Amino acid sequence: MILKAHTLLGAVLAVLEKAGLRPDSHLLLGVSGGADSVALLHVLLELRAYRGFRVSAAHLNHGIRGAEADRDEAFVRGLCARLGVELICERANGLDASMPNLEERAREVRHEFLERIADAVHAEFIALAHHADDQAETLLMRLLRGSGVAGLGAMAERGPGRIVRPMLSLSREDIRSFIAERQIEFVEDSSNAAHSILRNRIRHELMPMLEREYAPGLGLRLSGLADEMRDLDALVAPLAARALDAIRIGANSIDVLQFVRLTPALQRSVAREFIRGATGSLRRVSREHIESIRRLASEGGPNAFVQLPDRWRARREYELLRLERDDQPPVQPYSIPLTLDGDTIIPHAGVVLHSRIESTGESSMPYSLDEAIFDAAAVTARGLVARSFRPGDRIAPLGIGGHRKLKEVFIDRKVPRERRAVWPVVILGDEIAWLPGLIRSRAALVSPSTEIVLRIEARPRHFF
Repeated sequence: MILKAHTLLGAVLAVLEKAGLRPDSHLLLGVSGGADSVALLHVLLELRAYRGFRVSAAHLNHGIRGAEADRDEAFVRGLCARLGVELICERANGLDASMPNLEERAREVRHEFLERIADAVHAEFIALAHHADDQAETLLMRLLRGSGVAGLGAMAERGPGRIVRPMLSLSREDIRSFIAERQIEFVEDSSNAAHSILRNRIRHELMPMLEREYAPGLGLRLSGLADEMRDLDALVAPLAARALDAIRIGANSIDVLQFVRLTPALQRSVAREFIRGATGSLRRVSREHIESIRRLASEGGPNAFVQLPDRWRARREYELLRLERDDQPPVQPYSIPLTLDGDTIIPHAGVVLHSRIESTGESSMPYSLDEAIFDAAAVTARGLVARSFRPGDRIAPLGIGGHRKLKEVFIDRKVPRERRAVWPVVILGDEIAWLPGLIRSRAALVSPSTEIVLRIEARPRHFF
């Protein structure tokens, strides 16, 4: 059923008041020149007449449709001038019609523009002209791409941030009826008919076919489903946040053993919140990514990983599941002489080795493998160096005969492969004396004949 104009205005006003719009509020509207944003501009101006809030407009010329984009900008400029609406226009840089993910990149540039302009004009709200048909298309598009519950929530009337979508409950037909009734002019974007764009194929082919042959009124039902998915996500999100806090270890790691004890539904929500917190977004994160993380936690090997969008990956590190960028430069080998009285910084490992000289009378045995004591005379004669791990390194462990490969020590102590490259290996002359936190060798041991003791402590206590 097509809404009458006064009903359409009432629907928009209800959303704005629910969002907290006040008579002294300032609302920035993104205006493309198309039917939806132009209709919303006229609605807001009518509401402004008796609600008193301030309306400004912003238009971004993406510069990827040539003369047509310039036509749209000229139209918006003329429209706002006739209506007496403050308008800020800019032309985007860096967008090209041949670039991959153009639609998504253009959306990111547009949102950055609107946020920046809203800051500049001190607007409390950014209004977007999405409607119920956009919502249905978004949900169906995300379903086809494998989204989970959070993604199927699609767009909200309010948020994120100061964004408000006051026409989300209205259909395209409602809006076009308002346009026709008021004889409002607008411009058509020819790219909306391009079948190379998935959303357009859904809008012009898939949705009409589904509504015609299978499910009349499907668009409204999909829009309602999106509302339910957002409500469900809002219910589960606090539970997931508490569960994530309970199993988090450091900024970007979680305890695998605790994660797998969660129910499958909570695992999925925790995984999504984990990714969102580390990367700042769930964009392009599909249901398959989430399921892959669950499998990695329950079945993955000690150094298995799952590739995620935007050059992120989830890596299994024994009992930890870590999120990390996969474009980090390779670790460069290092070799740093140790001072015998003071601090030696090992920046590659995030460790400070603190050394001090003690007499045998005041010296005590180390409390842990994070510190070691040496016969100072033997150290002075041969010198100490902290260097990076090298394949084939071997150590003569204290209390055990023979030698062990450092690789075996790392594996036994469940040190992830990436960490082995930066772990400091303390060398005395040409033999390995100590791996801070892991193992001490038989080199330069304190004996009854020792007169001066060198004590070295690794700080902070937990390196990584």
